Amino acid sequence: MSASHAVVLDGVSFRYLDEAELAAQERPEESHESCVRGVKLDIPVGTCTILCGRSGDGKSTVLRLIDGLAGTFFPGERKGAVLVGGADVLDISPRQRTESMGVVMQDPRSQFFMGTVADEIAFSLENLGIDPSTTVERVREAANLCGVDGLLTEKLTELSSGQKQRVALAAAIACRPRILVLDEPTSNLDRAGSEGLVGILARLKEEGVAIVVSEHRLHRFLPVADQFVCMRSGRIAARWSAREFATLSNDDVAEFGLRHPGMRIEKRDEPKADVPAWRLEEATYVYPSTKRGIRQVSAEFPLGAVTVVCGGNGTGKTTLAKVLVGAAREQRGCVMREGVRLSPKERRRLSYFVMQDADYQLYAASVADEVVLGRKVDESLRKRAWEALEAFDLADLADRHPASLSGGQKQRVTLAAAYCSDAELVVLDEPTSGLDGRGMQEVAKWCRKLASDGKAVVVITHDEMLARLAGDRVVDLSAAEEER
Repeated sequence: MSASHAVVLDGVSFRYLDEAELAAQERPEESHESCVRGVKLDIPVGTCTILCGRSGDGKSTVLRLIDGLAGTFFPGERKGAVLVGGADVLDISPRQRTESMGVVMQDPRSQFFMGTVADEIAFSLENLGIDPSTTVERVREAANLCGVDGLLTEKLTELSSGQKQRVALAAAIACRPRILVLDEPTSNLDRAGSEGLVGILARLKEEGVAIVVSEHRLHRFLPVADQFVCMRSGRIAARWSAREFATLSNDDVAEFGLRHPGMRIEKRDEPKADVPAWRLEEATYVYPSTKRGIRQVSAEFPLGAVTVVCGGNGTGKTTLAKVLVGAAREQRGCVMREGVRLSPKERRRLSYFVMQDADYQLYAASVADEVVLGRKVDESLRKRAWEALEAFDLADLADRHPASLSGGQKQRVTLAAAYCSDAELVVLDEPTSGLDGRGMQEVAKWCRKLASDGKAVVVITHDEMLARLAGDRVVDLSAAEEER
């Protein structure tokens, strides 16, 4: 291996073990996940490699091979060599890995150990025995670089998903690693956060850090990427330099299931005028501990239309959704439908909330049961359920346990369940987080379908492509914040 290569995968294959019943029960989501086959990949020092491909095609497994979790925390069989700094990653001690490698997982919560932002960023430094004064300096440096320096005393549980993602990045770079591994790092970031991330990666590249990113939102990484590596069914299907990738058309990338700025969906009908609508009237809900939330927000959500709720991280988008569906009782103001005030109980009955983290609302023993959960199954519902499973590419997974699916697959299950519900108002919180190009287009189409069926569809998202393809109207909470 050349000294200029920080990471080398030499003909690597890996499959997760599902033979031990106990392991399958403890980590069912890992026992069926896609394996990788014959992967050859070099990550030179001071470069950025973007892994792309459809959901479930093995991108996260490649990252786990690089950071040493595949074959240790995630039991499995590996063939071929994974070399980090010239040594097999499984021969590197945990301390050496912590010193040399920073990792940000797809769900940042899964890697948090401490209660506050400052303690979390300092956690690895303290475990390495770094001098306290140096630790304080590095915590402040990493927090400032990632834009969380104003949150150091905050509890992690009270942050927005985007803020948690920034904290995870700060914790990963505080030890000044030589290799940085990021799994879907922009999934919960607003535009400013995404641009800031790219700037951070560019600076780290200049310092010689080797960066590997698994992503679906690809073009925003063009300023920092050196190569794009596309996975399909566990194998490398294509490679492009950043310059080559920038010239690819929508048709070129569509066969790989990738996103492209030129994506389109079928022309949608204009929403009807003068239709019934849900409405927030001067609604306020502020969390006592953080003083964050929404204040005096008024907004309309017509039936038969898709309303996009956007705004920066921490502006209250998810809080607005919780108030709208009755999961949180407004402290001031009210929620109306056609001039009639709706109680939280009535709102819960009339709405369906697709949460940002799909794991929180998957309960049934199979995908097929999940999409009809809590309802009497008749022929009409059965037909509608299979339509949804086909549309979200879940028909082949109908008998699988939801916990055994990849993140993108789980997200699609919750969307199929929303489609099958009788709710008048459907709220989707970051529905394309973890979805590939095809999945994102399907979400846009089904948002349009739900609206055409007369439902009020509310989409909370940072995904500008989804907003463009699916949205009829926009509620911008960043603008509301500026007005206050």
